[in-house]
Amino acid sequence: METQTTNLSKRSYYEATSGRLTIEDAIGYLEEEVKIRSFREKLERFYKGQNLRQTLVDGLMRNAPDSNRESVEKRVRTWLNNDKFYAVKKQDAIELCFILELSIEEADQFVTMVSEEALHWRNPDEIVYIFALNHRMEYRRAQELEQQMATLLANVTEKKTLEEDSFTPVIRREISALGSEEELAEYLQQAAPRLGRRHNTAYDFFMERLAVLEHPQQDEETAKAHIFEPEHLSIREILKEYMFSGNVLYAKKLVKKAKKESADIPPEEKMVFTEIQKNISSSWPEETTISKMKQRKEDVTRKVLILLFLATDQGLGPEEDEEEEYGQEPTVDDVFEDLCQRLNDMLISCGYSELDPRAPFDWLILYCMCVQDMPELDMRMRRIFKEMFGEQESGS
Repeated sequence: METQTTNLSKRSYYEATSGRLTIEDAIGYLEEEVKIRSFREKLERFYKGQNLRQTLVDGLMRNAPDSNRESVEKRVRTWLNNDKFYAVKKQDAIELCFILELSIEEADQFVTMVSEEALHWRNPDEIVYIFALNHRMEYRRAQELEQQMATLLANVTEKKTLEEDSFTPVIRREISALGSEEELAEYLQQAAPRLGRRHNTAYDFFMERLAVLEHPQQDEETAKAHIFEPEHLSIREILKEYMFSGNVLYAKKLVKKAKKESADIPPEEKMVFTEIQKNISSSWPEETTISKMKQRKEDVTRKVLILLFLATDQGLGPEEDEEEEYGQEPTVDDVFEDLCQRLNDMLISCGYSELDPRAPFDWLILYCMCVQDMPELDMRMRRIFKEMFGEQESGS
């Protein structure tokens, strides 16, 4: 199973990065050939027993004894029989870590794979589950402990700024050293001002890169120093220009409208999304979403980080640096490898998963990144989103 999985990933990666597919061919490959990693496949990668279905049903029933067993069995069947992309909430992924009896290292990998977000070692809620996994507790006991700690911390306000010792590696070492529930309670109270439910590194990156787009004449250093020229672009303009909302969100609007139209209209004439289009367009950023992220009312999403990175990245840098490193003008492979490495490094540092060639949005991003320079990348992204979702009509 592992070898087959690896081969499928290699095949998808090759097709995305080979440079042999036209825009039309790329969309066709996405729709017809990409083998989306099923939820069953993700579960089986971490399961060590003999009967996955039974283990999942028994575990869910143990965690919620009042549940209807038939409903639980139906839920598990959906997980195991669905070969399409299946979104899993992070809390559900954490519960499955307990059912599968994963180590903390395995749990971190599993949660990242199924939710695209790693365990958050600065989130006081998740710290309790991390502690419980470390100490091999039952999930129900972890839930009880999380409620106790939430009550304990009810009146503690999260700080908006970083302290020197609040970075995740430091906190991770401290949490790993906790030996009892009493130590956990004492630690959470003492460390509360250094913790937070939002991703600080992701937020800092989001604000810096958004500022570069809001103030087009700005360079990255002055953006980091929060020294800005008068604003040039609004959030709405940024969404349309750099995050393709005029294509994706307008297409979603048409699909929604089509569902409400008269049943007399033939189905083939209504605008509908394929599974791939649904996957790529899901949770696409809107103006209100970006505003809430700026105000820290919502966490910054992985999709927004990727789009911002590609919209603001400058590539390999000055020509003299390129020639010094490569001895000649960088090739398409040089540009791609450098860009891919830096994008993955950014995602990992922000607490999110690396690009996955068997995830439709990620495959599309990998395909668009295989270019000679950044202007060509921008042009390719515009073309592929226009081809896949159409273009917003003037004045709409």
